Amino acid sequence: MTSLPPAVVADANVVLSALIGGRSRLVIASQHGPRCVATEAVASEITRHTPTLAAKRGLDSSLMFAALAVMPVAWKPESEYAPRRREAEERIAARDPEDWPTVALALQLGLPVWSQDKDLTDAGVEVFTTGELLDALRDAGHER
Repeated sequence: MTSLPPAVVADANVVLSALIGGRSRLVIASQHGPRCVATEAVASEITRHTPTLAAKRGLDSSLMFAALAVMPVAWKPESEYAPRRREAEERIAARDPEDWPTVALALQLGLPVWSQDKDLTDAGVEVFTTGELLDALRDAGHER
């Protein structure tokens, strides 16, 4: 049984999944789910990928951008996790150096990461998958 964390640092892949109607939307939409925080770098990454993803999925990118704007994610500027940059870059360097902001924010806030990306597990931070968070919601009696 996985216990539900009170908050998580969301990676781009879970936010993009929620935008296209994937299972992560059930975690984000749950009033009992963890609070979500993410870096502004992740928001920029999502913004870059949304038009292509919308076209590929036959979705309206303007609706996806509107959904992103109201998604309950607290977007954090680099100034809030910059003190952990060097450590984060060292931890993720061998796998995906672009993910350093997510690792740095997790280290700075002492929170687990929510991602489907195995690279983050190798960075030495606790990582929850969407499935694990949905299982924890179910185990806590909060399944939709």
